[in-house]
Amino acid sequence: SSGINAEWPLRPGTEVRAGDRLKVGWTSNNHAGGWVRLALVPDGQHKVYEHFEKNVLKIVCYGHDERKGRTSYGDCIHPCNARKGCEYMANKYDGNRYDTTIKIPYNLAEGVYILQYMSAMSAHKTFYYSCARLKIVGGEPSLPCKRTGLAPVAHGCMAGTAVPLTKYEQNTKMGDFCFSPKGLGDQDADMSRVPINPECDPRITCQLSVNSKQCMSEDNKMKDIVDSWDPKQTCKGEIVPPPEPTCSDGIKNNGEQMVDCGGPECEKCFEEPTEPVDTRIYKSLDYTQKQWEDGNINIRAVVTVSKDANDWRYTMFFTKAVDIRTFWGCKIISHNDFKTIWTFGPQHWTKKIKPGQVIQLGFNGKFEADGEYPECVTKNFRAYDPDAY
Repeated sequence: SSGINAEWPLRPGTEVRAGDRLKVGWTSNNHAGGWVRLALVPDGQHKVYEHFEKNVLKIVCYGHDERKGRTSYGDCIHPCNARKGCEYMANKYDGNRYDTTIKIPYNLAEGVYILQYMSAMSAHKTFYYSCARLKIVGGEPSLPCKRTGLAPVAHGCMAGTAVPLTKYEQNTKMGDFCFSPKGLGDQDADMSRVPINPECDPRITCQLSVNSKQCMSEDNKMKDIVDSWDPKQTCKGEIVPPPEPTCSDGIKNNGEQMVDCGGPECEKCFEEPTEPVDTRIYKSLDYTQKQWEDGNINIRAVVTVSKDANDWRYTMFFTKAVDIRTFWGCKIISHNDFKTIWTFGPQHWTKKIKPGQVIQLGFNGKFEADGEYPECVTKNFRAYDPDAY
């Protein structure tokens, strides 16, 4: 499971045995749609990108909030119905909750391996990468498991809007992995088996949410995750496989198109699903950002309003900490402890807005001058209702 900007070379590897199932998750970051490519190579080989391309484990859904009206235009409110700690993905059709499980191959020599995560979620046009170190023991390298062709792709993923599935698969093949102690095998044949780390909770914190109050109201156990580098819940009692999903359990699961209908297992839906209501209140949001090697950053946002609102909030979510020191056209409402999520509201003369009105906002700040520039991965302009937040 991943933490925030995890510096994997500095952390000890998780020890696993050949044949173990391992829960792997990622935080939603308020995004929805796209895929995640998982690949596994020996430590040392990770320095060559092509080695990951030739050792893909599988391609799974990035995730999205499947509840009605909760996902629109590639965004949702974190944790976006992500699977919590002490639960795990036990069914191949239940893959939209920001996690999966992998099976540790039987034919790997004992040693340290690098598990790579690669995703271009939502409307992102470039891939993002993260890695975890695994110490694998108990394997049998003499097992012959030559594979050809592409790695399997999960069912029912919501596509990202910028990068197609073919880009994840380009120049790749499935690694020569054995998922049976006797040979090739299917890596997800025993997916219902409890993984060795069900306590993993990749939701991490409500501080990552653009609406932390709503996040906490949905599950106040989020506050129990105290270590963002190793996010876990304390599980009570024995973890057992969840019941098999059915077409009458009142839950949208099992690859269903709507609750208890459609998909690969259930009868066709009588009512066709519809797109969520457009909740945006702007026609366009033009964002420009300039940054310099000394750590200074300048941001401009020009919003053209499309709907009436009595109050509004503008939120920016950065990939690294930004200390915004001056701003105009707005006032500061809040920022999270990491200074990665900033929310601003109106000055009194721009509080009530009407269609066609143009709101101009500006910001100056500082970031750590370590050679890595911050990227604003979410920009959100919404109506504000004090009773809802």
